[in-house]
Amino acid sequence: MPRRCTVVAGGPFERDARRLRKHRPQVYESLLDALELLEQDPYNLRRRANIRKLVDVPQGEGQFRLRVGDWKLFHNLRWRL
Repeated sequence: MPRRCTVVAGGPFERDARRLRKHRPQVYESLLDALELLEQDPYNLRRRANIRKLVDVPQGEGQFRLRVGDWKLFHNLRWRL
């Protein structure tokens, strides 16, 4: 089983998430489910999420994209020892 990772959200994401929780709770719940899935299977080995590796993106600027409905979440994978 792959290692579990930790998802750390930045300020803009947290601000948008607060707005979604208030105005569009179903979308907010879908995003939370997607983040939980990302923590459990960051490399999408089980193919349960719509995660794609992006091409020609400099390291540290969101090499992966997770799509949740009309929303796209860009993320990097960083492991701490």
